[in-house]
Amino acid sequence: MARKTQARKTQNSTPADTDTTLPAFTRRYFTTLGATVHVVSAAPHERLDVQLPPALATHFGRERLRLTFQAGETGENFELVAHGSRVFDQMMALLAERSAFTVQRAPVRHTDGEALLRAIRPTNASVSRLRMQEKTRFVFAFTWRITYRADDKRQELYTLWMDDEARPLTESSAAAETITALEQMLADAEAVPVETNAAGETLPPRLPPLTQLVRIAEQARTYATYHADIRCASHEADILPRLYKTLNRLVTYYQQQIDEIQPARDPEGERRRTLEADLQRKIAEEIENHRLRVEVELIGYVALETPIAVADLTLTTGRREVAVKVEQDRYSGQLHRPTCYACGAETTELSIDARGHVTCERCTHLCATCNELVCSTCGVAPCPVCGAENCEECGRVCWACGERACAHHISTCPVCNDMVCHACQAECAACGVRQCKSHLRLDCVADEHGAHALICPHCAVRCPGCQQFSAHTGVCSASGQRFCQNCLVTCAGCGRSVGPGYYQHDPADHQPYCHTCLRECPTCHALTHELATCSVCERVGCGACIHRCAVCARAVCAEHSLVMPACGHVVCNRDLEECSVCHSLVCPRCTPTCAICGGYHCEQDGRGCIQCGQEYCRACVSATGLCATCTSIATEGVTVERQALAWGDHEQAHKMAPHYRWKHVRNRRYDIYFGEGAMMSTAVVVVDHHAEPHRVVMVRQLSALDRLRGLLGL
Repeated sequence: MARKTQARKTQNSTPADTDTTLPAFTRRYFTTLGATVHVVSAAPHERLDVQLPPALATHFGRERLRLTFQAGETGENFELVAHGSRVFDQMMALLAERSAFTVQRAPVRHTDGEALLRAIRPTNASVSRLRMQEKTRFVFAFTWRITYRADDKRQELYTLWMDDEARPLTESSAAAETITALEQMLADAEAVPVETNAAGETLPPRLPPLTQLVRIAEQARTYATYHADIRCASHEADILPRLYKTLNRLVTYYQQQIDEIQPARDPEGERRRTLEADLQRKIAEEIENHRLRVEVELIGYVALETPIAVADLTLTTGRREVAVKVEQDRYSGQLHRPTCYACGAETTELSIDARGHVTCERCTHLCATCNELVCSTCGVAPCPVCGAENCEECGRVCWACGERACAHHISTCPVCNDMVCHACQAECAACGVRQCKSHLRLDCVADEHGAHALICPHCAVRCPGCQQFSAHTGVCSASGQRFCQNCLVTCAGCGRSVGPGYYQHDPADHQPYCHTCLRECPTCHALTHELATCSVCERVGCGACIHRCAVCARAVCAEHSLVMPACGHVVCNRDLEECSVCHSLVCPRCTPTCAICGGYHCEQDGRGCIQCGQEYCRACVSATGLCATCTSIATEGVTVERQALAWGDHEQAHKMAPHYRWKHVRNRRYDIYFGEGAMMSTAVVVVDHHAEPHRVVMVRQLSALDRLRGLLGL
């Protein structure tokens, strides 16, 4: 009765009374048992008309069944099929009688042995021995009836497929396809041929040992129980709202009864306590009635025998022999090839590595030293220096970085005697001895490229000046001590090399001088290489005490000079100038003279002319904003022909020159050309005649409106 069990629900199905699997189960149930099933109406209100064979007609008591799956549609001689209905119980009773346990055999569909022999293609080995054999393998289908009892009753048919190693076959990502294939194989299965002994007695079918069957069944029960536990969560979620509704109704009813009792009629409170006790008893009864109870019952047990063809091959590489096995399912034709030792995947293109491991093409590596194949598990590692991959036998592990280096790029450190790769070693820049980088020191003196080389402890000298290590050292001419090149300086006076503490920077020129070349300043007593004499009082001092005048370059002391606060220039008393307006002192080097009067003026007393745009002293600019030069154009201006203009080659001024009549005036620094045009428009060109060559410093055009705004200060 193995074919009936394929109609059971699969591992991923929902309970039969809550989805559409019950109609499908019913159709397959009667079809499998030889009945003729006609669909009268389709889902969701599906109806079936079933013509029963004689065996089923005897069991059900009639030759025809008209079935429906909706409780309200039992008219017209249709009978209800639901969990607990009479027809469904008859169906389950027949299954209990005929399908407790059965053994079936899948038919042989693939008899050709060529596919088995072409299943693998060795890349570096040949087949030395081959042995073909036939064997069988069992898969088991356990059908469980899981009953969930609470305030209602639910049942579920759950089918679990397991192999002969007690492993479930429906846990992979392709569980649905696997179940479909297994059910199809069960549908095509045949009864196991009856075998007899020499005495003519019928022998039972050959099965795995009883201990193995018990272990598989116990494991199947464990999975079925786990499946029921998961479903309990959803069932309890449905039960709790109903329980809360019932309890709320009870509490409300009894609380109303208690509130209606008048204290005068129940002075002792006996009726109140009786009602409260009755409420607690009914609450306990309802909680017990809604408690979920689960029963897991095995109702079907199928052992499906699958024919397997096995090819035992011995592959040889000339050095090693490896036995591999290829299996083919004679029913489905599926091949099971050898698995890669590294990644565990089945492989067609396989290789045999140096240790005899079967390896796929992706996990095969070639040792660069011995040229042997090595799988990924045994491992090849790239050399940290050259990148060549080496196996464990050909490479050496570096004690510093832990990487596996080839024999050409690893050596013993002469300091610690450890095997260290050349990536973790370096040559001393001074003596050239290769050793661990941890033993080397960084030279504090950079080379010509700005890099700091590594030096060994034997070549490194600690500089007494900076306390750093260096191989670039020199001897101080003053003390005879050895300093690094960073600390040694060359005396600007005598050219000798001196170290820290034996030279000093002169504040005048900031150059280093040795103590031999330095003299003491009689004014501030600081050491200096050169003394100067004030040209006024003949006082002797260093560069910090005797300064040079920024105007005449005379050496003057602090009493005969003044430091300008704005620019910091030192100006002797003879060259000091004052503003012609406010009479404050100004630096003659930084302050320009007025181009009209020739006097100095400070920043606060400078004014710009609104016409020529140049700055003059405040005394030379009128209240209207015009300088004295621009004011004199009307009376002193000299008419200039366009051909005689000195700035005729200027690009901007040259374009506007023909449109104006020009007059020219001149002051100490600027030549100002004033042009009058049509519509009272004017133009101004200013040329600096102190510059060599003369330079146009401003070109400006003004309309009559612009002139008016300028005069009004707008």
